[in-house]
Amino acid sequence: MRTTRVLPIALASALALASTGCGSDFKKDEPQTAARDFLSDVLATNNGQRACDFMTQRAQKLFAGDAEGVGCRSTIERAKLVGDGDKLLVDTTGEVKDLEYSTEKTGDDEAVVTVKTNGGPTLRLTLAHSEGLGNLYEPPTPWRITGGAETLIKGT
Repeated sequence: MRTTRVLPIALASALALASTGCGSDFKKDEPQTAARDFLSDVLATNNGQRACDFMTQRAQKLFAGDAEGVGCRSTIERAKLVGDGDKLLVDTTGEVKDLEYSTEKTGDDEAVVTVKTNGGPTLRLTLAHSEGLGNLYEPPTPWRITGGAETLIKGT
């Protein structure tokens, strides 16, 4: 008799906890979603093609630099982000989600997403709303990174 009363309460509690989740849960059409998914592809899964497709062509060139024969995808392999004062790398999807994201829209089609680490560098990714660039993979968000990713490869 007692378990029949406890079970619904336990299920309700579990559902409440599951709905809060951990990390940040963003809608697909928000700039911070593009920033988070880009960082996940760069740092956690090392998926250079998908990460580069989050960037405009100009941003890919800025990210890769001027070296002959070096492209965005190969530059992704050098990217890293130190997450705290203990020099721990942010290299899992959970750690990427747990970074602190804040967004400042500078118009309907432009935004700056600030990504703070715990004691590490602060990234300021600039984004623009784009209907697609003809890339191999079109991310599910309409936002594309236009700059600021270079911080991930400086000093490597």
